[in-house]
Amino acid sequence: MTDSPLWASRVQGRDDCRSVALSGELDFDMAYDLQRLLIEQLDRPDTRTVVADLSEVTFLDSAALGALLMTLRHASAHEQNFTIAHVPQGVRRILQVAGVYGLLSGEDPRLG
Repeated sequence: MTDSPLWASRVQGRDDCRSVALSGELDFDMAYDLQRLLIEQLDRPDTRTVVADLSEVTFLDSAALGALLMTLRHASAHEQNFTIAHVPQGVRRILQVAGVYGLLSGEDPRLG
């Protein structure tokens, strides 16, 4: 579990899938740590999929969005999967305006 005053994470895994539950504010101050945490999970032996659970995220800025996109890029380059799940409406709207919600959530029809 990673904790700071404004955000926290909890990692769970089974078989080849890891779930990273995030909470709080995802912003510039923690974006590097977020990206590192997610990529470390992808780099674990036998991991094929990492899902970022955003259900408890209250804020997301462009730096944190960049961390999510870089994680997706890393996963794609290594023939792995990275998706987001349980996205609160406010965060979903930010991702939709940025044009990346479907890409990160796996709901983009161009992906299949």
